[in-house]
Amino acid sequence: MQPRVTAILVARNGAKHLERTLKALSLQTRKPDRVITVDCGSSDATAQMLAGFEPTQFIAADADLNFGQAISAALRVSTPPTHDRELLWLLAQDSAPESSALEVLVDALEIAPSVAVAGPKVMEWIASEYIHNFGESMTPLGTTVALVESELDQGQHDGLSDVLAVSAGGMLVRHTVWEQLGGFDPALPTVDDSLDFCVRVRLAGYRVAVVPAARVASAGDGVAGPNQSSRGRLRRRRMRAERSAQLHRRLVYAPVGALVVHWLSLLPLAFIRSIGQLLRKEPGAVVGEFAAAFGAAFNGMRVGNARRSFAQTRTLGWDAISTLRVPSAEVRRRHSLKREASLFGLHGERPEIRFFAGGGAWTMLAAAVVGMVMMLPLLGADTLTGGGLLPLSPTLPELWASVGYGWRDLGLGFVGAADPFAAVVAVLGSIAFWSPSFALVLVYALAFPLAAVGAWMAATRLTDRGSLRALAATLWVLAPTFLIALADGRPAAILVHLLLPWLFFAWFAAARTWSASATAALLFAAVLACAPSLAPALLVVWALSVALATRRAMRFIGIPLPALALAIPIIADQGLRGTWLNLVADPGLPVPSGHAPTLQLLFGLPGTDGWVDVLDRFAVVGLDPQTLVPILLAPLAVLALLALLLPGARLASGAWLVALLGFGTALAANQLVLTAIGAEPVRVWSGSGLSLYWLGLVGALVIGLRSLHRFALAPGVVAALTLAVVVLPLVASLHLGTAAVQEGTGQTQPAFVAAEARIDPRISTLQLTPQADGGLLATIERGAGAILNQQSTLSSTDQTLSAREKALAEIAGNLASRSGLDTSADLAEFGIRFIVLQPAGDNVDAAATALRTETALDGNAALAPVGDTEFGRLWQFGETDAAASTPIPANAGGAFGLVTLLIALTVVGSAVLLSLPIGAGREAVRQANRDAIRRAARADAKQKSRRGRRAKDGASASDLDSGLDAPLGTDLEADLAIDRKIGVGTGLESDDAVSDSTESAAEPTTAKEHNAR
Repeated sequence: MQPRVTAILVARNGAKHLERTLKALSLQTRKPDRVITVDCGSSDATAQMLAGFEPTQFIAADADLNFGQAISAALRVSTPPTHDRELLWLLAQDSAPESSALEVLVDALEIAPSVAVAGPKVMEWIASEYIHNFGESMTPLGTTVALVESELDQGQHDGLSDVLAVSAGGMLVRHTVWEQLGGFDPALPTVDDSLDFCVRVRLAGYRVAVVPAARVASAGDGVAGPNQSSRGRLRRRRMRAERSAQLHRRLVYAPVGALVVHWLSLLPLAFIRSIGQLLRKEPGAVVGEFAAAFGAAFNGMRVGNARRSFAQTRTLGWDAISTLRVPSAEVRRRHSLKREASLFGLHGERPEIRFFAGGGAWTMLAAAVVGMVMMLPLLGADTLTGGGLLPLSPTLPELWASVGYGWRDLGLGFVGAADPFAAVVAVLGSIAFWSPSFALVLVYALAFPLAAVGAWMAATRLTDRGSLRALAATLWVLAPTFLIALADGRPAAILVHLLLPWLFFAWFAAARTWSASATAALLFAAVLACAPSLAPALLVVWALSVALATRRAMRFIGIPLPALALAIPIIADQGLRGTWLNLVADPGLPVPSGHAPTLQLLFGLPGTDGWVDVLDRFAVVGLDPQTLVPILLAPLAVLALLALLLPGARLASGAWLVALLGFGTALAANQLVLTAIGAEPVRVWSGSGLSLYWLGLVGALVIGLRSLHRFALAPGVVAALTLAVVVLPLVASLHLGTAAVQEGTGQTQPAFVAAEARIDPRISTLQLTPQADGGLLATIERGAGAILNQQSTLSSTDQTLSAREKALAEIAGNLASRSGLDTSADLAEFGIRFIVLQPAGDNVDAAATALRTETALDGNAALAPVGDTEFGRLWQFGETDAAASTPIPANAGGAFGLVTLLIALTVVGSAVLLSLPIGAGREAVRQANRDAIRRAARADAKQKSRRGRRAKDGASASDLDSGLDAPLGTDLEADLAIDRKIGVGTGLESDDAVSDSTESAAEPTTAKEHNAR
C-alpha cells in the first residue's frame, strides 16, 4: 500500500513568509495527498492566502491556539489512521521546503519501518547555505541542546542519522504514532514540544532520524518553535518559555521519589540562576526565571496529566536513550568555546584606549608628581583633620553598621536614616580595612593621579589623540573647585570630582552594554550620595538619555535605581517631616561657605581664588585678581565656545548642556541655607555643581580642539598654562598655610576622654562652643568623639528642638552661669561624664562668653577640672557611678530598616553583578551567531542588487568591480567568525531593549567592514 501524506500547515499573521512556503509546497516532486491549512486568528492577509491555495481543508481557528493544538484541530477533521503508512507532515507559515523535501522524507520512513519520526535539515530563511537547526538532544540534567545550529552547510553533518529529537517545523511523523502518544504536550506550547514528543517516541520503542537530503527553510516566526527574534520583549519571552519547558519536563520525567526534591528546589535554583543571569548580562531573564519557577511549582494539574500520559506510553527505560544525550564532557566543551567567544568579544569590541602608548601613564605620573608636591606637608600622616574631615569608625562592623536605617549615635541619639554617603564612606573605609580612617589619607595622596586618569579615560570617548586626552586630564586636575575642596577638607566634594569623569565614561557606553549601564548606575548612586544637589541636573541628563536611546532605553531606565534604593530611608524620613528640600543638603560634617558672586561661579570658583590671600600676605599692590582671573580664563572659555561653531557641534552642544546644568545647580545651591553651626549658617556648597559645569566645559573644549587637527596643540597649551596661573595659590595652599586641612591625631576629643572611651565606648561628653553672637552651642559627643560615617543630614538640617534638646540647652545655660544651682542630677540623667569648653577664637563676644563659662564651670563643685587640652578646657563630672552611658535601644531599625536594607542589597547587588565584565551569556552568543549570518546574507543580497542595477544601466563588468567595494569574500564562514568575535561581547550581551540586533551600538559587522577585511 502506498503511503498517504497529510500536510498540515499552521499560520498566524504570517503573510510575510507564507507566500514562499505555499509556493514551495506546490512545487513538491512528491505531492501531499491531503493539505489541511489552519489559520490561528490572523489579522493580516494570511487567511486569504491560505484559502487561495485551495487546500483540502481550511480551518479558521482561535488566535490562542499553539502549534500542537492547531495540529490537533486539523486532525479532528481528518479520518483516523488505519495503518502505519499514513503520515503527517507538520509545517508552519515559515517552513519553506525544497522541492524534493517530502519525497526524501517519505523514502526515509519507507526504508526504515522502525523510524516513526523523520526531520529535515532546517536552513536559515535568508541565508540558505547556513544550517538553522539539525537535530536536538538534551543534557543529563534535561537542558535542551541543538546538535547543529548556525553553521555553514558543507555536508559535514550529512552522516548524522539517529538523533534524540528533531524540530517541529518540517517533521514527518507516522499518524498512528501521533495518535498513540497524544501529540504534543499541551503544557509545552512553543518550546521543547517536539523534543518532548520525540523523547516519548523513543521511549515507546520507535526511532527518530534526521534526513540530511531534505531541506526546509525557517525564519523563526515563533509558530513552530520559539520566535528567534532578538527584539528585547520577544527575547525575554523566549528565555522564559525555555526555562518553563525545561522545568516542566524535569517534573514529568522525574521518578516519584525525586519529585518532591525537584519541587522544593525550584525557587532556590531560580535565585541561584538569577545571579548567573546577571553575571551573563541577561537581566531580562531574571523575572522570567522566577516566573518559570512559580509556574512549574503551582501547575500540578498539567504535570500530573503529562506524567500519566508518559507512563501509559513508555515501554523502555531511560538507558535506551542515554547514548543519544549530549555527555557532560561535550557540554563543558561547548560552553567553554562559547565563553571564550564571549570574553573575546567583550575585550575585542572596546575602542582602542592605548593607555600606555597614548600617554595615559605619563599623564598619571605627571599628576602624581604635582600631587606629591602639593601634599608634601601631609606626608606621613595617618589621619587628617580640618574642615569636614573626621575619623571613621575603627572597625569594619562599626563602619557598616552606620549604613541604612537604625540608631544614629549622634548628639542625643535618634532612630532614623543614614545618608547614602554613609554607604560610600563604608566602601571607602573598607579599602583600608586595617585602619578605615587611613582611607581618607589615601584619597588625598592619590587625588591628583586618580583625577587625571579619570579625565583621561573620559576623553577617550571624545578623541583618539593622546595630546588632547592629556590636556583634558590637566584641565580636570587643575579645576578650581577640586583644589578648593582639597584645601577646605570636603571629602564628599572630592569624591564627586573624582567620580564624575568615570560616570561620563560609563554613561557614554551604557546604550551598548549592560556592564557599562550597571557601572553607570553605581557611579550615579555614588555621585548623588556625595552631592545630592546634583540630582536634578543628572536626572535631566538621564531623562534625555532615555528619550534619545529609543530601542536601547531599557539600559538607561534602570540607572537611577541604586541611588533610589540607597535613598529610600532618608527620603521617607525627610518626607514625613515635610522637609523635602533638605534632601539636597551636603552630607558629612557641615562646613561653612560664604555666598559667592555669580561672576565668580561663572569662572568655576565656588570660593576665593586664593590670589587675594597671597597678595595680602606678601603685601603686593597694584594687581587686581578680579581683573586678572577673567583674562587668564578667557582662552579656556573661547575654546569651549568655539566648539559650537566647528565640526562636532552637535556633540559639543551636549557638553554645553551638561555645563549649563552644572552652572544652574551651582547658582541654586549658592542660595540655599539648610543647616547651621550654632549661629553660623551653612550653605549648600556650590562646588559640586561647578564640578559638573567644569566637566561640560572641558568636554566642549576637547571636542572643539579635535576639529582643529594639527593646530589644536598651541591653544590647548595656552589654556592649560593660564589656568595653572589662576590656581597656583590653591595648589600651594598647604604650603602657604591657607588650607584648613592638616595632619591629624586620629582623635576629636581630649586624650583623657579617649582613654575613658576605651573602657566605655559610649561615654558622653558635653561640648560647649562659644558663638560669635555671644551665645553658647551645646552638643553631646559619644565615646572618642565625632566620626564621619555617623554624620546625618537628618540631624544637621533639623531646625526644631525636641524636649530633651531643650533640657540640654537649659543645662548648658545653668552650667555657664554662676547661679549656685546643683546640676548633678541633670548631668547624670544625660549620662554626661565630661565637659569640654572649646576655644573662642578672635571674636570678642565669643571670648567673653568663653571667659564667663569657664569661670562658672570652675566654680561648680560637682565638676573636677582636668586642665587645658588641644580641644579646649576639660572638666570631669565627679559622680561617675551616676553618669552611666545611655544604652542603645534594642531593634532600633525595626521592620522598615530590614525591608529597606534588603531592597538596597538586592538593587545594588544586582548592579554590581551586572557591572562585572564576565562577558555575554550562551543565549546572547547563540543569537549573535544567527544575527551575524543574517547580516552577512543581507549585505550579500544588497551587493548583488547593486551589481544588478549597475549592469542594467549598461556598466561593464570591470566598471562594476572597480566601482564597488570589494565583495564579501568567498569564505563567508570566516567573515561570520569575525562577526562573532566582534559582536558577541558588549554589543550583544543581552539586549532587553534592542529591537533589532543589527541596530546594536556595537554594530559588529557592516558590509564595508567585511570588505575592508
